[in-house]
Amino acid sequence: MQLTITLPPELEQKLAAQAARLNIPLEHLVLQSLEQTAQQADQLENDPLIALFGSCRSDVPDLADNHDQYIGQALYQEMNRAE
Repeated sequence: MQLTITLPPELEQKLAAQAARLNIPLEHLVLQSLEQTAQQADQLENDPLIALFGSCRSDVPDLADNHDQYIGQALYQEMNRAE
């Protein structure tokens, strides 16, 4: 499939500069970014806790983004208490 994207001039300049720093064509940089976005979407789609997002209130501002880290910390603390 072929897709044509018109970039705003400022964004094109930023991306072109980044591609030059990485010594890759602009097209490759854009494709890498799109692949990364698609991969992140797949990860979110397969996360069983996504269904719980927004279903509870918390004073932790980054709970949705870092839920795995918080679960790991809680499990670690629980396991250490059991010893």
